[in-house]
Amino acid sequence: MNPNRIEPNATRGGERLTALELALLLACVLGCRLLAMRACPVYDDAFITYRYAKNLAEGAGMVFNPGAAWEPVLWTTTPLYGFVLGMLAHLPFDLVDVSRALNIACDVASAALIARAFGLRRLPATLGVLAFAAFPELARISVGGMEAPVFALLALAASSLLFAGRVAWAGVFAALACTVRPEGVLLVGVCGLELLRRPRALLAFGVPVAAIGLATIAILNRAYGFPIPQSVLAKSHMKAGAWERVEPILSQSFAPHALMWIAFPIALLGFVELLRRPGPLRSFVAFGLAITASYLTARPHVWGWYFYVPLASTLLALAAGCEVVFERWLRARASWIELRAPRVFAPVALAGVAIVSLSWPTPVTSRVYAPMHAWARAVSAREPEARILASDIGAIGWAWDGTVLDSEGLTWPPALDYPHPNAIIRQWKPEYLLVVAERDRVAPLYADTELLAQYEPIERFSPSGARELVPALETLPSQWAQDYLVYRRRDVAPR
Repeated sequence: MNPNRIEPNATRGGERLTALELALLLACVLGCRLLAMRACPVYDDAFITYRYAKNLAEGAGMVFNPGAAWEPVLWTTTPLYGFVLGMLAHLPFDLVDVSRALNIACDVASAALIARAFGLRRLPATLGVLAFAAFPELARISVGGMEAPVFALLALAASSLLFAGRVAWAGVFAALACTVRPEGVLLVGVCGLELLRRPRALLAFGVPVAAIGLATIAILNRAYGFPIPQSVLAKSHMKAGAWERVEPILSQSFAPHALMWIAFPIALLGFVELLRRPGPLRSFVAFGLAITASYLTARPHVWGWYFYVPLASTLLALAAGCEVVFERWLRARASWIELRAPRVFAPVALAGVAIVSLSWPTPVTSRVYAPMHAWARAVSAREPEARILASDIGAIGWAWDGTVLDSEGLTWPPALDYPHPNAIIRQWKPEYLLVVAERDRVAPLYADTELLAQYEPIERFSPSGARELVPALETLPSQWAQDYLVYRRRDVAPR
């Protein structure tokens, strides 16, 4: 017996999945993700990592603006993911497709670990895997090109290895998770707590964590002169600690849809069940809860893909809660549910995702990204010295061959020296502007008539197909949308 193995309190009964049934469930994960690609576009922020990866593959280093005076700047909080994409960029395929394929492969592997973490028990494994496959928010994040699926897989692998007694390898995967997202340090803490009463195992876990952590810091410090990402520094300038962020943090972690609050008592029952039993799911679910708790404490500016692990944890807790309800109250009356779970639920989940995906294709790819990329490539090719200032720098940066100035300061440190984008425009006089067609972003530009007189609107990329270049403020949304106005400095002669 492996002395490092964490034994469960008791062996759970119930029917086990056959190899064919497990394959069916994993095929559903794959099918749901492929269908989701039709309904969900790549995130704008994913293109930032793609640009870093492309520059790395071309020998310019992992930087956003090769050759700029302020480079090198470490923007990314996911250096390992960027490095992996940089290696994959050498393949003869579009990097966007490669990144989405990588994430889908990670999700299929995660689903296999989820099923095994449930002991292959037919009912909870089926419900857990299918919820992971078909839940809209998870599917949207997965095909969005961000690092979340890689992060979740590393966390599940670390939790599974820890429970299997392979604590050194668990330390390796937990440390790698820290290089994919900074929240990985919470995973290290959760795993460390599992081993707290076993000093030798804790040491075996901690050695690779320390080695990989110190090596990562040394590499980043040597390459960039500072191991803390510029994006972290930039976000520290944003309004933090706002209490109005509590509600979205809770909803995105536990119930993105109002109907999920109805099922939350069952999920709560599942949380209790998973947290009281040693095993991979206890570590993973505790990790998800720790992430949510850290967000509630700091209340930072967060984005949807931050909640991939917390939301997956909630869905696994819901599956565990359903098993408890079934075992205690329904087994004698509806045993067929467990016996036929994969055959009953899998087609339903896949059909639901198919209906949504086929009836709701995303307009962002065809109406925003495609024309924006074509315009950016053409303009930056004929005007190689031209600069473009943008707050959403991802999609435009992926296609723009020249310098992209980031008004948010995530990749461009000088931006943090200015109180407002208008001040940046006055000082730097970029040849082009990419402005989000949002009321609060356009209004200051409209109000500064002297500055506005120096630029003319020339393009608009909108998912609605809108072409109005001088839209009235009251027609613009009050919240962010992927609708962009492009301005050219008037003294820049079109070619």
